[in-house]
Amino acid sequence: MQKKIFSPLYILALFLFLSASRAYAYSPAYKILILHSYSMDYMWTEELHQGITETLEKMSPPSQFRVEFMDTKNFFNEAYIKSLAHTYTLKYAEVQFDGIVVTDNNALAFMTSYGKDIFPGVPVVACGINDARPPEEGSNIKSIIAAGADHGETIRQALKYWPDAKRLFVLYDATPTGQFIASEVRQSLSSLEAPLKAQFISDKSLDELKRFVATRKATDLVYTLPFFRDITGNVFAEGQAVRELASLSSVPILASWSFQLGTGVIGGRCVSPYYSGELAMRTLMEILDGQAVPPFQSHVSVFENRYDYEVVKQFGIQEKLLPEDTIFINRPLSFYEKHRDVLLPAGIVIAILSIIATLLFLNLQKQRTINVTNARLIALDKELITTQRELVSTLGEVIEVRSKETGNHVKRVAKISRLIGEKIGLSDHELETLEAASPMHDVGKIGIPESILQKPGKLTDAEFDVIKTHTTIGKDILGSSDRELLSIACIIAHQHHERWDGTGYPAGLDGEKISIYARITMLADIYDALSSDRSYKTAWSEKQIYEYIRSKREKFFDPYLVDVFFEHIGEVRAIRTQYRK
Repeated sequence: MQKKIFSPLYILALFLFLSASRAYAYSPAYKILILHSYSMDYMWTEELHQGITETLEKMSPPSQFRVEFMDTKNFFNEAYIKSLAHTYTLKYAEVQFDGIVVTDNNALAFMTSYGKDIFPGVPVVACGINDARPPEEGSNIKSIIAAGADHGETIRQALKYWPDAKRLFVLYDATPTGQFIASEVRQSLSSLEAPLKAQFISDKSLDELKRFVATRKATDLVYTLPFFRDITGNVFAEGQAVRELASLSSVPILASWSFQLGTGVIGGRCVSPYYSGELAMRTLMEILDGQAVPPFQSHVSVFENRYDYEVVKQFGIQEKLLPEDTIFINRPLSFYEKHRDVLLPAGIVIAILSIIATLLFLNLQKQRTINVTNARLIALDKELITTQRELVSTLGEVIEVRSKETGNHVKRVAKISRLIGEKIGLSDHELETLEAASPMHDVGKIGIPESILQKPGKLTDAEFDVIKTHTTIGKDILGSSDRELLSIACIIAHQHHERWDGTGYPAGLDGEKISIYARITMLADIYDALSSDRSYKTAWSEKQIYEYIRSKREKFFDPYLVDVFFEHIGEVRAIRTQYRK
């Protein structure tokens, strides 16, 4: 029977789930088209797409979406655009979309020219737009989210951590986009309070720019805009040019786009394509929900103060000179961050074991201070042992619940283990210990990430290597106690994947070198696991299970235990029936 102790946890989890769901609750489900100007090999597009789709997937009920990539970084001429219009007309003639999100200027221009004809009456939200202006009246375009960077704030922050700067060199390419962004920077510089001489550079080859940045003085700063083509016509992959420049630069290189980070630039007030995509999808859903939305948006939520920790340290910049809300990339993880997946579950285990230790201590205090009869002392000891066993059993059930299994799995393993132990002649005390300790066989799984533990499909070799560590994690958790029950539970947790022929893990023990408690628990656990539905499989038939166990006699299992198991298979089945749910 499910213990009432879990009820508050379930209620809290249900409350949090419903609260989170309400935050994105739109009804009914919609059919959405996502039209990208560029392909996914462009990190800007990838992050926009992630912001759009992850926001969409959080909404309830979930909506359907289709995705098209115009790929206009590689193909852009009038004939190609017309061919796309023809293709989409044929492709979606029988599809009725509820709303459309477009990213970047080319997709917006395409929708402005062809949207009314291909998708009549379908509302459109555009994001990632340079030189953004409000949409025309009567257009399908209902809201436009600007992609403009906060150049002024990036430069102001730089002047705080690089206070001796007198000159700013702005590097940009001569493409229409590069020229437009450069004009934005010029406008931003006019509002700076500090005197800063700026020079704009677009007439150099990459090699010339490399020599240029390598010779800057400590009173200089370099600001690079998205750079894809130099004056000689050479085209560079995303991040290639700025990575080569940053590797040689004698001063920090500022950047205002999150996709530029990780190339050696220091960062700044960065526009986040992820949050632009998120804002676009939420705006579209508000439109479909009948709410009024602004036709033009330049929202502060699409900006973040992002810096590369390694570059900050490279130039000896003090963290206190950066904004308080700075988000660092390449910052070394703290001890807790590295081991959080193990430390947090281990803390729960330690807390439960501390409760057990406290109960033991209180019992000793009672025994020393209260004058009671021997019979009453014995009864108190029995009550404590019962409490200790219930706590151990409860901890085993917690592990199974985390693994998406019912608590009755550990009950069945405990009862079947006791039955086998009884049939091979273990003493009453040994049987009580085996039944109480066997539910802890998988305690180490509390340290395994849920993404692996609950994976529905087959594990990779690397994931299986992580799973195998639950035996040593279990030993580490339980190994600090000298109490008999926890000591036996420690042995079972550590050895229940060892095999009779020595091919198991973690120590490769064989034969009777494996504890009898672990050998019994392993047989009971595998039988019950094969008989049950799991996240990665359905339950096997009895015939399949029996054939499997017989085939692994003298390989995985102690042959004597297998023989005893089949001699009393009727009683084993009765236990599964009694504790089925």
